[in-house]
Amino acid sequence: MAWYPQGAPEMGHLRHMVLLFGDHWTPEQFRYYAAHLDPAGHPTDWLFDSFLLFVTNAPGGAAFLADINRGTTMSGEGDFYAIPMPKPGDKQDYEALLHMHLKPGGLLDNLQTAVGKLKTELGDPAFKRNVVISLPYPGINQTMWGALEPGGRCLNFGCVGQNLSRATADRLAATTWFVDQVTAAWNQERWPDLNLLGFYWPFETVYRSWEIDDHWLLKELHQYLRGGGKRFFWVPFYATYNIHLLDDYQNYYFDLAFMQPNHMFYVKTPGIKGPARAAEQRNAGFELEYFLELPGENTQVAGERHQRLRHYLDGGVHFGYINAACAWFHGRNGIMEMHSHADPVERELYEEIYRFVKGTYVAKTPLAEMP
Repeated sequence: MAWYPQGAPEMGHLRHMVLLFGDHWTPEQFRYYAAHLDPAGHPTDWLFDSFLLFVTNAPGGAAFLADINRGTTMSGEGDFYAIPMPKPGDKQDYEALLHMHLKPGGLLDNLQTAVGKLKTELGDPAFKRNVVISLPYPGINQTMWGALEPGGRCLNFGCVGQNLSRATADRLAATTWFVDQVTAAWNQERWPDLNLLGFYWPFETVYRSWEIDDHWLLKELHQYLRGGGKRFFWVPFYATYNIHLLDDYQNYYFDLAFMQPNHMFYVKTPGIKGPARAAEQRNAGFELEYFLELPGENTQVAGERHQRLRHYLDGGVHFGYINAACAWFHGRNGIMEMHSHADPVERELYEEIYRFVKGTYVAKTPLAEMP
């Protein structure tokens, strides 16, 4: 096989998708990701063409993620202990999540405002800017999600008082309900410069046990999204099991997966070459990772951030993913803060990211020295 290509028409011409975390992004903040800005803050060119909007928690604290680390280190390093989220979102929380995206002055309105203004400064982009919305993970500790219709049965995501098949069907029903709410709002054509490309699965692996069956849910959900003309996205972490899942992933679970190498976070890392080769052989894309800070995370390699980002950028040239569909993790506000950073190294890396996105980046690390 080969890398999943940039600019595929069936993928909304996606080239570079940036992950944006949080429930509030202003038009000015979106501007730093939709366009390359000169030192004075004036736009000179379009930057990321696709935006993954990822809200992790409801206003009341309920979680839209799958699990939580109760340990004191990152995954695979010492005291790491993950458990299912104790308080997954219920229907009221799902409705609050919809409101964050769809309300006047919400995430989609603000992204539309940013792109619309940039069009007056830069001219029309080659295609509409893509939006991918992260789905809330239907966690198994949610046994009273709510009813789909007034007077209907209360959905139960767990195996308390029912079997696994019923629990999984309820999880799918709540998820497709969320998709339908987004799609119905999108059909009102409030965001003319944006394209709803699809949805993102927030769990970075696919799990099955006596109490949970993500495999069946994802296969059914994938078909449902395809039937509605939407695409399904995933960013799995690099591991033997996830590589196995990527072997035929487009026929089962997802339309496009981006391999997550985790080279930015761990002392003992697989490097860039291994994850890149595994992704290329399975028609996947690649995730590039960076951060200025990671609140609440205990990573031991923060002092190596600059060198490791170079590895990601240089690997794109050496291993070919500079021409593949790419996703970008940058912490919370990393790229925006790099633009105006007092450290000239951060400023230069901001420009290097722009060159990578444009396909003009020149590798600095020889292939023989790549991890």
